[in-house]
Amino acid sequence: MAERNVDELKKIRDVVSQDLLGGRIDLLLGWEKGHYWWQSRPLFAAREEDLEKLTWDSFCAVNLSRYLLEELKDHQKVGVLVKGCDSRAFNRLLQDNMVKREQVILYGLPCPGMLDYKLIVHYAEAEPVGIVEQNGQVVIKTAAGEKTADRQQLLMEKCRGCLYPDPVVYDQLLLEPQGVKEVEERFKSIEELESLSDEERYAYWEKELSRCLRCYACRQACPYCSCRECFVEQENPRWQGRAYQPSENFMFHLIRAYHGVGRCIDCGECQRACPVDIPLQELNRKLIKDINELYGHYEAGLDNETEPPLLTYRPDDPAAFSEK
Repeated sequence: MAERNVDELKKIRDVVSQDLLGGRIDLLLGWEKGHYWWQSRPLFAAREEDLEKLTWDSFCAVNLSRYLLEELKDHQKVGVLVKGCDSRAFNRLLQDNMVKREQVILYGLPCPGMLDYKLIVHYAEAEPVGIVEQNGQVVIKTAAGEKTADRQQLLMEKCRGCLYPDPVVYDQLLLEPQGVKEVEERFKSIEELESLSDEERYAYWEKELSRCLRCYACRQACPYCSCRECFVEQENPRWQGRAYQPSENFMFHLIRAYHGVGRCIDCGECQRACPVDIPLQELNRKLIKDINELYGHYEAGLDNETEPPLLTYRPDDPAAFSEK
């Protein structure tokens, strides 16, 4: 059992139920419990009885905006529960002209951060059977007893660096805002990598990317990977070889990362979805850091009007080559 707040869930369910029954939306994207108590997966609710499965707990990490690309093909009006990262992903899709604003109702859910099951297991030193949350603490229940941890210690990596826990765009805010969040040393791991020699950095990424299965889970979960045809599936010309080789893994991840320069919202979905735990968020954060240093501070997805730095031109933009 991992419900964080029954009252919050009831409030969410009451609002979306009213809109679904009233015809304001014909589909709701939310979360339902998966096979295990620590899994919350996407819910596609088209009927009132579907909403009985709706959940809102500390494992609703999946970014739901990505699912709009498919669901808007079959539904005229879709409601989506959006955390801070989901709302920024929505802005990303809106700016890429992949969705129409008038077809989506956004229900804002300020987010305290999602918990990492692997960290819970590590802290408990046993297989947990459930948790209870109260006043910033997490009580982990195991067959041997209970253990209490500070909630911040158990947050997912992607949530520790989150600057915007409150939705930046919504039609209706359903819960109390979390407020502005300050994150210390957001680029600490990037600076540590930058301090390595070229050979050491290559060896680091060669080791990490050698585990890649090329299952493309990172691409499927990513809000900025919204191309109708991905370069890895193009046959003429063929950009990505079929062979399982380190060079092909480098090719995929570097091209994917560069496609997201100035567009990545740093939601960490690529890393969360990776079945072999490749630290993909480090690639994206390196490019975010570089963009900020070259073109001034920019956070993708905060609105749908400010153009990403690499999609605009200013005469004083830095250039690594002679323009004459």
